[in-house]
Amino acid sequence: MADDGHPAEDYLRPKLQALISDGVRAGFPQDEVIAVLISLLDEGPEEDGEMR
Repeated sequence: MADDGHPAEDYLRPKLQALISDGVRAGFPQDEVIAVLISLLDEGPEEDGEMR
């Protein structure tokens, strides 16, 4: 775990960076990948039909 008081951020940051990089390698603009990730997070699981 991290010593800076943000262990969840330290855990998730490299995973998010890798996901963004994968999207860019797939041909999507970085800003679009980030916008979609934000949109998905804003929706939350309650609005995801597969989570019901």
